[in-house]
Parts: sequence; structure tokens; C-alpha cells
Amino acid sequence: MKRIIFGLMLTIIGLIFSGFCFIYAAINPWDYNGISGLMGSFLGTNLLMPFIVSMVIMIVGLILLWFESYIKK
Repeated sequence: MKRIIFGLMLTIIGLIFSGFCFIYAAINPWDYNGISGLMGSFLGTNLLMPFIVSMVIMIVGLILLWFESYIKK
């Protein structure tokens, strides 16, 4: 039960932080050395690595939830 709560916390924290990074990059248009669009915004606002890390944290939380919910010991 404790691992399910931990996985849920990881998923929610990763979702909130990645959502913040995505929205912040989307509302701040940027042209980074000829790279425009969402990738240019991520690079220009220095949010590409935090976005990737938060997505990895969210995926780890989802995998932990899946293992604890569906894999029987």
C-alpha cells in the first residue's frame, strides 16, 4: 500500500511540474538560433531538461503504480 501511495505522489508531482514547464514554454514564444516552435521555446527558456526529468519521474511513478496494482506476488 505504501508503494502505491509513493507511485501516486511521483506521478502527480511529475504531472504538475511537466505541465508547468509545457505551459510556460508554450506561452513564451522564442526563436533559439533558428529553432522556433515548442522546441525553440523549451531551449530559449531553459526548460528542456526540467521537462524531460519531470516526464521521467511521472513515467517512473506510473510504472510503479502499474507493478503494484497488477503484478501479484
